[in-house]
Amino acid sequence: MSIDVEQLKAGVDLVAVVGQYVKLRKAGREFEGLCPFHKESTPSFTVNAEKGFVHCFGCGAHHDVISFVQAVTGADFHSACAQLGARDFQAARVGLLRDVEEPLACKWVALMPVPDDAPDLIAGNGWTVPLWNPKTSKLRRMKPSRVDAYRNADGALLGYVLRSDFPDRDTGKQRKWTPQVTWCVGEDGKKQWCLQAFPEPRPLLGLDALAAKPDAPVLVVEGEKCRAAGAGAWPQYAVVGWPGGSNGMGKVNWGPLAGREIVLWPDADAPGLKAMIGDRNDAGDVTPGVAMYAARAGARSIRLIDTEGQPKGWDIADALEHEGWFPRQLAAWAAGRVIEITVMPA
Repeated sequence: MSIDVEQLKAGVDLVAVVGQYVKLRKAGREFEGLCPFHKESTPSFTVNAEKGFVHCFGCGAHHDVISFVQAVTGADFHSACAQLGARDFQAARVGLLRDVEEPLACKWVALMPVPDDAPDLIAGNGWTVPLWNPKTSKLRRMKPSRVDAYRNADGALLGYVLRSDFPDRDTGKQRKWTPQVTWCVGEDGKKQWCLQAFPEPRPLLGLDALAAKPDAPVLVVEGEKCRAAGAGAWPQYAVVGWPGGSNGMGKVNWGPLAGREIVLWPDADAPGLKAMIGDRNDAGDVTPGVAMYAARAGARSIRLIDTEGQPKGWDIADALEHEGWFPRQLAAWAAGRVIEITVMPA
């Protein structure tokens, strides 16, 4: 068993890895944050991506990306390498790479619903099992900050959307990555969790709630986090979202909204409103929003919550999870901001 350590370190984004454990901010050509290895109130922990190491001027901790993962997670050397994508170790440790080595370059087809004998997505310590990425032709593992399961009307698992937060290397601002993960089969029958989107038309998030509440009004929100917040706050609604954000609406099956009363809750910014009601440019070209797709599906009525005046990007999750709004309080606020909308024609 051998691991090309230098190749592994060269192929890993040190800032993104460290950013999963330490809140970083840009400091010249480096990043800095509070050291995860000792208590401090003033940042003395730095990340030097160019030189490939982290260093704490407070406690003296000094690590490359592999030893950092070892120190912060308690993993041994081989486990740390596996978390960072070391192919040889994964093959020797779990036999996975040998099993799927031949068909990795082939077309992978999602199996939906996921069969009962598929392994759990999260293997331990918050890390996923190795995921095959068809776009990069590499196996990788993730430690997501969120894992949202998509299920069909019967509650059977269809796949997941993960969320990983990391700092932008140029601005230091937090960014997010929300890949779709499906259980797939290759040409020779080998099966593997893949960083591959749901097949089109893609499922809504909350199909099980729609089926369980056939007479309830439907609250449509953008993003898995908002869907979870809304569903926890208002059980009288069937709360749904969709995968892929504003770029994925046209790939979704909106048919389950047929005959339902729909309430749209946009994020408080121009992109959020555009996602819900669509847009028309100066040339008259229409970009459909959720309202148009719901109307095409046969929704009985469509209303919108006017979020104008709230901070840019503000959403349900911000109100309920970060700003301390109570569900009844937010519902009362929203009740006075309901707008009946006319769907934009194609």
